[in-house]
Amino acid sequence: MTTVTDFQKTLGRMQVEDLGIYVHVPFCFARCRFCAFYMERLREDRVQAFMDALAHELRLYARDLGLRKTPVHTIYFGGGTPTTLAPRQLARILNDIRYWFAVEDDAEISVEAHPGTVSPDSLGILRESGFTRLSVGAQSFDQDELRDLGGRAFGAEVRQALSWAQSVGFTNVSLDLMYGFPGQSMESWQRTLGEALSLSPTHLSCYAYTMEEGSPFHREIMQGKRSAPDQEFQLVLEDETVDRLVAAGFERYEISNYCRAGYECRHNMRYWHVLPYLGLGPSAQSSLGHARFGNMADLESYADFLKRGTLPLDEITSLSLDQVDRERMVWGLRMLSGVPVRMKATEQKTALLQTIRQLGEQGLLQVKKQGRVRLTDLGLRFVDTVAVALL
Repeated sequence: MTTVTDFQKTLGRMQVEDLGIYVHVPFCFARCRFCAFYMERLREDRVQAFMDALAHELRLYARDLGLRKTPVHTIYFGGGTPTTLAPRQLARILNDIRYWFAVEDDAEISVEAHPGTVSPDSLGILRESGFTRLSVGAQSFDQDELRDLGGRAFGAEVRQALSWAQSVGFTNVSLDLMYGFPGQSMESWQRTLGEALSLSPTHLSCYAYTMEEGSPFHREIMQGKRSAPDQEFQLVLEDETVDRLVAAGFERYEISNYCRAGYECRHNMRYWHVLPYLGLGPSAQSSLGHARFGNMADLESYADFLKRGTLPLDEITSLSLDQVDRERMVWGLRMLSGVPVRMKATEQKTALLQTIRQLGEQGLLQVKKQGRVRLTDLGLRFVDTVAVALL
C-alpha cells in the first residue's frame, strides 16, 4: 500500500508539462436537497482555517513537490458555493495560484456562483481580479420546484445576477439546470429552458437528476416519502432539451453540456481528455500521470495535515497503462465528437479493442472514419452501461 509520504516522494519526481487547477470551496449557507457533495456551513473561523490551509497546500505542491511555475491553462473554483467567500478572498486565492504557478495569459478562470451571493460590486471585483467565466446555479425557474429543491435562488435573482455579470464585463456565462427530479413536468421544464435562453448565456449545463447517496432527497426516497426519478421520463426531457437548445443555436458538445460556438468549458474538457489537473481544498480530486488521488472530506483534518507539511490525502490509486487507456476511452466518450482509437491491436490494447467491437455489435458504439469511436444514439441512453463494460 502506498503511503502519503512515499507518494509525496513520487510526486516530487513527476514531470508535469501543464495543469488545470480545481479549488474546492466547501462552504454553503444551506444544503440543497439533491446534493451530497462535501460542504460546511459558512462560519468565519472555518473560513480562516480554510484560507490558511489552502495557502499551505499551494506552497507544498509548488515549492516542495516541484510543480512551481508549471503552466496552468484553466482554473475552476467549485463547491460548495465559492461566492460565499468575500470577493477579495477569492481574488487572494487566485493571486496565490498565480504566484506559485505560471498561469497563462489566456487561461480560462471559472467561478461557480449562487445568485443570492453576488452583487454588482462583488462581480466587478471578481472580473477585475482575472476571473473570466461565471457559472450560475439556477437548476429551475419554477418557484415551487425551487422551494422543493431547497437552498436555491428564484428566477428574479438569477436574471439579476446575469444582468450584473454582463454589465461588469463577463462575456462567458454559464447556467446550470436540472431535469427529471420528482415533481417536475414537461411544461415546467420547457418554461425553464425558455427562461434560460432569454438570458443569453454562452453555455448551458443540463443535468439529469440522479439519486446521490447521502442527500436529503435520497433519504426521502429510501424512506418511501418521495418517488424515485422516472428514467423513461428523463429520456423524454433529454430529447426536448436537445431539440430546443440545438434549434436555438447551441452545440451539444458533451452529454450534459451545450454551448455557443467557441464557448466550451475548457476546464471540463481537461477531465474528458484525461489531461493533468490538480485539486485543492477538502474533498478535491487530482489526476497527474498515472496517479489518481483525493483529499480528505473534512476541513479540520485537511487543515491539520497541511500544518504538519503532509498532503491531506485519503485515497491514492496508481493506474496501469491499460487502465489509463480505458479511463481515457470512458471519459472521452462523453464528448459527442468521440475519441480516436488505433484499431491495430497491441498486446495491451487487445482486450480493450475486443470490448469496443462487442459494444459496437450491441449498437452502443460506432467507429467513424480514421478510427474515431463515438457513442451511438442508443449508447447515449446507456452511457453508464458502456462505461462499466470499458472499465
